[in-house]
Amino acid sequence: MTDRTDRGDRTGRVVAAVVAVVAGVVVGAAGTLVHRWTAGGVPTGLPAALALVVVGAVFARSAADGAGVFLLGLAGVLTTQTMTFVSPNGDVLVTDQVLSYAWLLGMPLAAALSMLAPRTWFSDGPAARRAGTAR
Repeated sequence: MTDRTDRGDRTGRVVAAVVAVVAGVVVGAAGTLVHRWTAGGVPTGLPAALALVVVGAVFARSAADGAGVFLLGLAGVLTTQTMTFVSPNGDVLVTDQVLSYAWLLGMPLAAALSMLAPRTWFSDGPAARRAGTAR
């Protein structure tokens, strides 16, 4: 017989994985739509899109650790590639420009960047105290 907490833990992991995939699709689609935005000749869309990916990846890591980041990155890359190569009526969202190449290469790198954050940021345990600090 399985323990209720074991079943609940598995359900939580599945939900976290599904949320990471959905977040990856949203991040990939939103980034693909905005990566070419400019304001006064300054590219503002690409940094915003990459920041969105980092935020989504940190969220996915907090929910599902490395597997969540992988799923978010994979879903984001698949969404971006689909929006790049499958276009109705010949509309082009990702062009043959440096900004578009930076988006296509930067998206998975930005997702992987979240794995450099310390594991303690995502821990449910109590924070470690420094020696010599008052309680």
